Amino acid sequence: MNVTVTISHVETGEVVAHLGPYESARNARLAAADHAGQALTWQRGEDTWLAEKYPLAYGVPADPPSSLEE
Repeated sequence: MNVTVTISHVETGEVVAHLGPYESARNARLAAADHAGQALTWQRGEDTWLAEKYPLAYGVPADPPSSLEE
C-alpha cells in the first residue's frame, strides 16, 4: 500500500505539498512529524488521520482494518 501525506493550509484548505509515498499510514505519520520538526498529535477520522501544526494541517489516509476472519 502506498500512502501519501497531504499538507494543507489550515485557514484556506489549499494543498501546499505532498510527502511520500510510504508503505503504511504509520510511516507516513512519522514522515509528517519529521517535516513538522516535532511530534504531532493525531486524531483518527473514519478514513483519515489528521494533525495540525499551525499554519499547516497534515492528512494521512488510514490503513484499512485488518480482517480477523480465518
